[in-house]
Order: sequence, then C-alpha cells, then structure tokens
Amino acid sequence: MLSWGRLAIPRTVALIAGMTVGTIRAEEPQPRPLPLAQAAQKMTLPMGYKATLFAGEPDVHQPIAFTIDPKGRLWVVECYSYPIWLGGPQKKDRVIILEDTDGDGQADQRKVFYEGGTSLTGIALGFGGVWLCATPNLLFIPDADGNDMPDGPPVVKLDGWDVKAQHNMFNALNWAPDGWLWGCNGILSNSLVGKPGTPNEKRTAINCGVWRYHPTREVVEVVAHGTTNPWGLDFDERGEAFITNCVIPHLFHAVPGARFQRMFGQDFNPFSYELIPTCADHVHWDTTEKWSDIRRIGVTRTTDEAGGGHAHVGAMIYLGDNWPDAMRGSAYTCNIHGHRVNRDKLERLKSGYVARHEKDFLLANDNWFRGLDLKYGPDGGVYLTDWSDTGECHENDADNAHRENGRIYKITFGETKPAKLDLSQRNDRELVELQSHKNEWQVRTARRLLQERAASGKDVSAARTQLEALLNADQAAPLRLRALWSLNAIGGSMEDLLTGLLGDAHEDLRSWAVRFLVDEKTPSTKALTRFAEMAKSDPSPKVRLTLASALQRLPVETRWGIAEGLASHAEDAEDTPLVLMTWYGIEPLVPADRVRAASLIERVTIPKLRQFLTRRIIAADLVQGLAVLLPRTETTDDITRRDLLSGMREALRGHKQVPAPEGWAKRFELLSQSKDASVREQAAMLGLLFNDPNAIEKLRSTLESKSAEEGERHRALEALVERRVAGLVPVLQRLLDHPSLRSPAIRSLGAYDDPAIAPSLLKRYPTLSETDRDDVVATLASRPISAKALLEAVREQVVPRRDISATVARQILAFNNVALNKQLESAWGTLRGTSADKAALMTKYKAALAADAGRTPDASRGRLVFNKACLQCHKLFGAGGDVGPELTGSDRASIDYILENVLDPGAAVGRDFQLTTIATTDGRLLSGIIREQNEASITVQTANDRLILPREDVDDLKVSNASMMPEGLLDKLSPEEVRDLFSYLSAPAQVQPAEGRD
Repeated sequence: MLSWGRLAIPRTVALIAGMTVGTIRAEEPQPRPLPLAQAAQKMTLPMGYKATLFAGEPDVHQPIAFTIDPKGRLWVVECYSYPIWLGGPQKKDRVIILEDTDGDGQADQRKVFYEGGTSLTGIALGFGGVWLCATPNLLFIPDADGNDMPDGPPVVKLDGWDVKAQHNMFNALNWAPDGWLWGCNGILSNSLVGKPGTPNEKRTAINCGVWRYHPTREVVEVVAHGTTNPWGLDFDERGEAFITNCVIPHLFHAVPGARFQRMFGQDFNPFSYELIPTCADHVHWDTTEKWSDIRRIGVTRTTDEAGGGHAHVGAMIYLGDNWPDAMRGSAYTCNIHGHRVNRDKLERLKSGYVARHEKDFLLANDNWFRGLDLKYGPDGGVYLTDWSDTGECHENDADNAHRENGRIYKITFGETKPAKLDLSQRNDRELVELQSHKNEWQVRTARRLLQERAASGKDVSAARTQLEALLNADQAAPLRLRALWSLNAIGGSMEDLLTGLLGDAHEDLRSWAVRFLVDEKTPSTKALTRFAEMAKSDPSPKVRLTLASALQRLPVETRWGIAEGLASHAEDAEDTPLVLMTWYGIEPLVPADRVRAASLIERVTIPKLRQFLTRRIIAADLVQGLAVLLPRTETTDDITRRDLLSGMREALRGHKQVPAPEGWAKRFELLSQSKDASVREQAAMLGLLFNDPNAIEKLRSTLESKSAEEGERHRALEALVERRVAGLVPVLQRLLDHPSLRSPAIRSLGAYDDPAIAPSLLKRYPTLSETDRDDVVATLASRPISAKALLEAVREQVVPRRDISATVARQILAFNNVALNKQLESAWGTLRGTSADKAALMTKYKAALAADAGRTPDASRGRLVFNKACLQCHKLFGAGGDVGPELTGSDRASIDYILENVLDPGAAVGRDFQLTTIATTDGRLLSGIIREQNEASITVQTANDRLILPREDVDDLKVSNASMMPEGLLDKLSPEEVRDLFSYLSAPAQVQPAEGRD
C-alpha cells in the first residue's frame, strides 16, 4: 500500500499545494486535520448523499484495514508499525471492534480484541476466528465461541512474505465467490510463501499480484502476477475480481492466470512475451506530468480534473441496497493525493471490461484526508476509513507520521435505518433465502456462514436442495450464480451439475462451471471434450477467456484441443487479454511437442499467437526449431509468412552466432522475390542473423539508398549495428551529415572500436544540436581511447566542460585507468559527492529561484529547456521518453521535491532502477538499467539508447546504488533557464513553447 508512488527516485516529502505558472513557491498543508465535528460536513458529495462520522480519534487510530462481522460491527486494524516494519514499534498493532448499539450512526461501544501485533495490514473474519496479514505471516486467531476474546495465541497459517518490502506488504483480504481467501501483494515484496516448514523449492513465489488461500484445504496459489502495489480488491455481481493499484494505471480485471503490466522488473515467466494492460481507458492524473511530480508540485488543475493523482488504495464495487441503482456496479477507490474517492463505471467489452471515468464521488476538502478502504455494510451504507496524515509515505518518520489520528466515516443516501441483525443466528434456510437479497453484503456473509457450517461437519443437505432449486429456477443469472457459488462453498459432488451447466444459455453460468471444474482436480474426459468443443464454437468471448484461464490449470497433454479451438477465432485478434491469456495457456505446450506446435501455426488465425509460437519453438531448441519452421515459409500465405519470419527474427535477437540452416540460401532467394515488402525486409533481417552476405548487402543498400523510405533506413541501421557488421564505420560517418539519421548514427558508432570515430564526431561537435552533443559525449565516453579524445577536447574548449555530467565522469572513472583519471581531473575536475555539498546546492538554488531576477519566469521558455534537458528520458504532458518515471502525476508544486531529485538523484533508488555498469569484451563500457535478460542476451537501457547485448560479449556487470539520472543537470543552465524550467515543471497544464524555438 503505502508506496503511494515511492519506488524510484522519489524522496519522502510533505504533500504541498500547486504552483501557478510563473511562480515558484511551496505551501505547507494546514497544521491539523479538520476537527472531527467538521470533517464529514466539509465533504463534497453528490446530491442526496450525506457523510457522518462513525468513529474518530481517540477511539480509533491508524485504521489501515477493516471488515464487518455478521452483527454489522466493524473490526478495525490499528497499525502503529508503519512505516518502520523492522526495528520500529513492535507489538503495538491491535484489532478493535466498533459497534453502534443505539442506531444513531456513531460507534458507541469499543472493544480491543487483540493487541501485541506487528506489521498488521489486512483482516478477514471466518471459520471460527480472525485472519490477519502480519508480515511475514498470515495469522489466524481462533475465537470459536464468538465471545470477542482470542481462544489462544495466533496460529501461523502461512509464512514467507518479504519483511524487507517496507511499503509493499501483503494486504486486502477478501472472501471470494470461489470460497477462497484472496489478497494482494506489492512489487518489492519478493516472497516465497508456504505453510511453516515448507522448503523453498516447494513454496509459492510472488511479488506484485493477487494470491488466494483455501481455509480448509490449506492451499495457497497465485491468482495473477503483475501491476505495482495493489492495495484494494473486490468482486462484481458476476464474481469477477478487480484490483486497484499505484503509479501505473489504477484498475485491473484480475482474471485467474493473468500476467499484468508491471512498473518494473520482468514477469516470472520469461516466455510470457507480452503482459496484459489495465482495463481502464483513463488514468487519474495528467499524463503529461511524471508520476512522481505530484510530490513536488502537488495536484495540478489538470490532474485534479483527471481524478487527483496516481496513488489508489482500497477497492469497492458497490452492490449494496442504499445508494441509487445508477451507482450500483461502479468501482470506487480512495485517491491519496487527490483527497477524494474516484468512481469508474465498469462496462463489458469483448471478453472482459472497460472502466470509464465518472465524476469523482467524494471530495474530502481536507488535505490531511488519506482514505484507505471503503466497504458497504448491512444497511447498504458505505464505511470509509481515513488514515489522517500529511505525507504519502511515512518511511522512517521523515514526514513526522501522526499516529494519534484516525477516522471512519459513513456515506449514505437519503434516510437510512441502521440494520440490527446477527446473521450467525440465522438457520440454514434463512441463509439460503438471503442469496436473493439485493445487498451483496448479506449475500456474501450468508454464503460464508453456510460454507463454515458445512466445513464443520454440519448436515447442510436441506440447504443444498434449496440451492439447487434456486440454480435451476427461471431466474436472472446473478441469482443463479449466487446459488452456484453457495453450492460450491458447501461442497459435495459437483461434477455432473457443473458439466451440465456447460450448456447453459447464460455465459456467466458456463464460465463459472468451467472455473469450478478445473479448480481442484483434472476434469473428467467428458468435461475436457466439452471444453474443446466450447473453445471452438462458444459464441461468448467471456467463456473463451475463462477457457483460456482454465488452460493453465490443466495437465499439458490435455490442453491441445482447447488451445486449437481458442486460436481459431480470428475475431479475437484485437482482444488483447483473451489473446494473451490464450498464449499463457499454450506456451508450455511448445517445448513438449515442437512439431505439433509448428503445425498449429498454420491453423492459428491470430497473428500475435503465430509470432509467439514461432519464438517459443526456437527458444525451446534453436537448431531443431529452425529446421521445423523454415520449410513452412514456402507453403504458407504472405501474412503467415510475415509472422513466421518476424517471430524467428525476434527469437534470435541477442544470439551472437547462429549458423545458417540447411537450404537457407535458396529460401532467402525465394523470399526476396515476394510481392510483400515486409516479407522481403523480414527475410533480410533474418538472414543478417545468419551472417548471410546477401542479406547483409541488401540491408546495407537500403541504409545507403537515398530513395528508400526513412523508416526502412532506420530499421536497417538498427539491425546492422546490433549485429556489429564489419566495415560499417565509414557508412555511419557519412550519415553524420544526414539530418534524420544523424542521431542514430552517432549512437551506433559507439558499437565500434575505431580510432577514426572520435575525430569525425568532435569535428562536427560545435555545430550539433544539444541532444546530438549528449549522444556524442555518451559515445566517446564508452571507450578509453575515445574518452581520452573527449577529455582533450574539453581541455581545448571544443567541448564545454558543462557538457560532461557527473554521471559521464563517473563512467570514465569506472575504467580504472590512472592516466585517464588524471586527465579527467585536469580537464574537468573532481566529483562532488558529500551531503554538505548537496545541501549547499539546495540552499543556492532555492535562493536563486526565490530571488527577483528582473523578469517573471517564463514557462513557455521553460518548455524548451525541458525538451532539451529532460524530454529524452521523462514524459510530461503526454510527450517524452520512458527511461525515467513519468512526471505528470507527481508533486511538481514543491520546489524542495524538484531540487532533491535533480540535485541528488541517487539518494533513494529502487532496486530495479539502479544503475548497472557493463564492460564488454571489446573494451566498451555502458551504464544503464537492465530491462530484460535471458540465457542468450541482456537488454540494457542507457540514457540515449536501448541495446541488446549477447551474453558472451559481456565481460563484467556491476550494479551500483546510483541513479541513472545524471547529476549536475542544472550546471548546464543559466539562472534564467533554471527559473524558466522550474516554472514549466510546476505548470498545471501544458503551455505553448516560446514562439519559433521548439
């Protein structure tokens, strides 16, 4: 949770209000949160809604999680451990019970159920006790008699969650329709989870994603991998799961087996090839800002209009019975920086959903408001917890965490009569009848109670009869689904019932029948046969998505028929989640039977699957894979041929030596005669990997041809340089005078060790653009000989001293060359590195920015400065690179935040953003971030290029704690340019560049 964005460069700072264009200032938040008596009244809500205070300090503090028991009471986790999980307050966390006994809407009774906890971040009730996330453990505290007192000490059900994760702890416990306990986990929590005593090789590996645990079978599984720091989980009326997330997009449809896009790092399966994106068609911040800007400049006007910021906590799909039907089924989440509750409307789209932005549901109008969770209860009213603090991350108390605060509000529509009830006292018949209740809280609680009774050995046969009647009745699908979920919950033989439902008229019943049939064991031959038929002919994309999900749970040998059916739907080609889920299920089939996988390519009607099959066949066995695939290029149509060639080329990138397969020369000749230009190009690219001289010559001709399309020339250049084709330096030198190819040519020259390179670049240096100059410096600094020439040019003032950043200087020092080090000190100077130096710079620039310089800072001019100095790596207002974090949604209003990150970028660097220095076997030195790696190659993102290096070309690799963002960025700018840049960075919306200068 409480990453709320802090993963790469960011520093913990107070949330500061926005800056206006042309000014640079930082405003402190109000000194205290709104008084309890005023806080709810100050909230802005839609017409007809009201907020009341249910509980507040001193009755509740630090309410990090809560749940609601069958009596309608709130069980709240008070977390004092955060933010110092290790070495901080130990055994201070507790669980309290809050109850409104007189029905006036406010808690008037408080009990402490458990105290002495540490690192508590999640809670659920059920099966005779309380379940708690308590990193590194999932705890169960028994209370079988329900007297609100523990029957004994906590029992560790699972352990292995990463105690070093800090703000990415596991969280969001919620009972799912499948009868399992679900939860989330964050990207820095690299965990190996299992029952105590389980050896590591038998544990379940997870970092960011969703997991589930069965309360009676005591089994833990990963539901889905990916995202960043999910801290919210709920289910819609169809039983589909949705999670909320931080930094990258905020909402994901958590299909079992999904592999989602991540903020950083690689998916656990290197053969996933592509990850599933968000289901939302929007984000809640201005995408022209970096994600981290919100901590520096606050919530700008455009981010405010978009939804308030990138950090989201808590998830609720409203299915209660108090709010109007127009709000039912929407997704709600707390927006940390925006001090509000966002609302997204969920609509079906293809196999899944799209979440569309609706007007924000609630504005707290209190910049201490830190909503963490929201749930509807027995009367349909919604409880909303408020951490009530100023910072977004309380790490090490840097922002003086206020542990004395905490509020819980209740949001209702119209006049509401509090529910007085105790569902645990209802009999089985009454619990079954509650499956028809409009309020899902009643439905879910009743279902869990039935599951508990069945698990305890109670005879629930009468309830089963009732539920079967409800399932078979002529009722709407949601009611029938509830009956099916309850039948599954209470157990018993389900195979025949589920197999019969595979032919049901409603897609949701068919989908859930598939899910339950694969949940615990391999389905019967009859069911598998029906799966294959459905994969081919079921008209519902949703059912096909469920079948794709189910593939991953089936033994490999039983998947082929289903996979072939799913891959035959050309109409699904643009349904990204369905295509990728199908691939995740197919992927293990390929190494098991390459020949059958290759034959499948010709029947697949989805291009992406053809390409992925091709890549995986070669990854399984390069030589045999090529032998199986290349003959098929002669017998297929051009569309399939193009996908085959593209897949083969992608699979072989990074391999240094790939011998040409038998018969390649003849095939290349035939492919080169294709009427399809892309087939001809892909054939040449593939031939290049085989070191085919004819292919190399074709690509060189394209590169040097003035009549070829610019895109073709760029692709030819990239391919030739990636293979380090000999004799290319003179060609690249000629391209230095070609405007559109100059930049890639400069960067490409770094791949070659040739004494002619430095003079040719330095000769042109005075006339180059600033971006091209940066590329020249990076190219020359990558080898000792050219670095020597670069420093000589600095001494002779051909290259201005300020063009050599501290990062470049540090790279030169990494050569460990005494003579070069002396030359660096003589021509450029020594590295500044002490905290005192950084503090002095902070003071210097803060004073300069605050001073009256005779003219108002110009954001339009600042945009030009940003374009030159920052745009290559950072995205702001929808444009820029993706090397560093996006700036749009971050705290751009705070001068301190900007200066801390610009002047001291290495102060706090996430592991996956740490700078890696790579020495190659031919003497080149590269500094960048590792983006991908496999057995054959390493993909590194440098400040100005993305390179694929064969592993056998890598001589040494060292990871440092430094940031890739260069120090000394402001040293290159005049005082006016610094002021203009900061004015632009703080702008609430995009501004036009200074006329005639962009």
